[in-house]
Amino acid sequence: MTTKKITAILSITIPLLLASVPLMGQTHVEYGSNGGTYVDVDNTKIYYEVYGEGSPVLLLHGGMGSISNFNDLIPGLSKHFKLYAMDSPSHGRSYSIDSLSYTILADHVIKFIDKLKLDKLDIIGYSDGAIVGILVASKIPDKIGKVIFGAGALGPGASKPEGLEMLQNFSPEILPEEFAASYKKKSPNPDHWETFVYNSKKMWLQEVWIPLEVLKLTKPKVLVLFGDRDPFIPLSHSIDIYHQLPNAELCILPNTFHEIYSNPEVTNPILIKFLAEN
Repeated sequence: MTTKKITAILSITIPLLLASVPLMGQTHVEYGSNGGTYVDVDNTKIYYEVYGEGSPVLLLHGGMGSISNFNDLIPGLSKHFKLYAMDSPSHGRSYSIDSLSYTILADHVIKFIDKLKLDKLDIIGYSDGAIVGILVASKIPDKIGKVIFGAGALGPGASKPEGLEMLQNFSPEILPEEFAASYKKKSPNPDHWETFVYNSKKMWLQEVWIPLEVLKLTKPKVLVLFGDRDPFIPLSHSIDIYHQLPNAELCILPNTFHEIYSNPEVTNPILIKFLAEN
């Protein structure tokens, strides 16, 4: 990959990754570091925080992200729903696991739901979290009411050429030192940084993230939510996903990149309407 291409892609991805890095002098709530708790799932511990009251909604963050991916979303949505925001295994404040795959993450989410005794809930997914959300809905459809599939894809082959090239060349060296420092400060397994990066890369390069047959058989209603300027996923792919789902709505956000939840004045009313309607 050329230096020019790396710079262009990272100019969009780094603001997302650095969402986990504390800002000097910040006065707002630091979601993801705000007095959460742990639950034992298999041989690891999952960190989560709870906000608001109402019907339960599970927030599933993006790749190499954490609860802090939803910094802009939580304040407004917590006035309408009870939000369960979790760090996926190996992410944020959750403990590490040996390897990562979307199926492994989905299985941990299902066990997390069981541990918290949530009989019926909705899911808001972002990027990797959107993929995991669909897999969870396919495995426990009777427990999932609705899914918001935000900025996800069916596999790396759907990526734009520049995005796929970045995944293929992904390494700790192309990430800013601040992100590594934030990971090591937050993670219970700070020495797993490089393993975490390469495990994430291995997951991203799996040929299929969501099998087409799983998509076609998804029972819960799904809102397919994309930005029209997403640098990784072509708009046509989001439309294809919408057409393959048996019960779905499609929303394309104008002048929006991959970070679809960064403008809550636009996205929150859309999410609230979709989740609240019968």
